[in-house]
Amino acid sequence: MLDAGAGTGLVGEILHQNGYSNLEGMDISPEMLEEARKKNVYTALYQKVMGEPLGFPSDSFDAIVSVGVFTYGHAPSSSFDELIRITKPGGYIIFTMRLDFYENSDFKQKLTALEESGKWKLSEVGYRFSPLSTAKPDGYYRIWVYRVS
Repeated sequence: MLDAGAGTGLVGEILHQNGYSNLEGMDISPEMLEEARKKNVYTALYQKVMGEPLGFPSDSFDAIVSVGVFTYGHAPSSSFDELIRITKPGGYIIFTMRLDFYENSDFKQKLTALEESGKWKLSEVGYRFSPLSTAKPDGYYRIWVYRVS
């Protein structure tokens, strides 16, 4: 499994605690990757930029998880083309996104276009939630789960 936008490794740590192994992580920041390395849960860490070619072979991962990456000023919607390419057919791409960002960016159209072109199929969309107990109305998120074709 690839943790795309691993940051300091918090998601990888939770996955590892829940029995997931063979975790790899990538992030744009070498400093964040160094913090993730200290968690000792990743088999490999890479400095990569979402939205650019990632350099992994096609069909490399059973699943990709990306938390907090698809938001204002971060990874572009074009990142999904490369994530789909490196996910094995039948594998999953699971990600969070702020609802206001989803509605006010090109992500909604991109996700739909990828599904209409047969690249992936929506498996599930989670309930809206706030990662903070005092969220503003625009601070709500959802989790999307797509299965790669």
